[in-house]
Amino acid sequence: MKKKPLRKGKRRHHFLPLAIGRSGGVVLGALALWFFKKQADDVVDGGADRYDGLVMEAVHKIDNPTTTQALHVVTQLGSHWAIGTVAGLTALLMLRRGRRHDAMTVVVSTGGAMAINTILKNIFRRQRPKELARKIKLPASHSFPSGHSLLSAATYPIVVHHLVENESLPVQALAHTASGLIILGVGFSRVYFGVHFPSDVLGGFAAGFAWLGLTSLSHTAVEATEKD
Repeated sequence: MKKKPLRKGKRRHHFLPLAIGRSGGVVLGALALWFFKKQADDVVDGGADRYDGLVMEAVHKIDNPTTTQALHVVTQLGSHWAIGTVAGLTALLMLRRGRRHDAMTVVVSTGGAMAINTILKNIFRRQRPKELARKIKLPASHSFPSGHSLLSAATYPIVVHHLVENESLPVQALAHTASGLIILGVGFSRVYFGVHFPSDVLGGFAAGFAWLGLTSLSHTAVEATEKD
């Protein structure tokens, strides 16, 4: 008996061939893991202290009400509640479209990222910045890696991919560019508000993209199996 195709319709473009796919998932995951290890080593041995201080000093020279107000909104896009809401709504939309595997991928990607963030913070137990003025409440959790950065990197690309993969290339380009800007903005906001060191943000991005690569790899492998 011939199996039904996993999706209805023909996929027109793959805007993220390096992030969504077998070989791309391996490459993305491996490079991100390597970079995370490098950041973690620098944090542990103190090698990150110098550039952390220089970057934070430069960032904190940018201080005006308009920027602060905008970044208050941006930083919330990387919070657990925002990421969970975006992932949950996307998963429900995928289910309504009969794309059960896509829905599961989004849930696993986001849920796994949240678990990885908690585990890594408890492993490294880095204290947050203490001396710089802050405009938001200092979180109670540890500093490395940045959870906002990790969750954003792991969730937004795969959510956007599932939402626009059948759209035209310009639409996909615009959507993924917006996703990338959100991820970078979230990371910058954490340094701007003084709740993370730059190395925390870089480590969060690396861990998030490593998990994205792994979930993309598994998603593509399962999808190919179900189509055979």
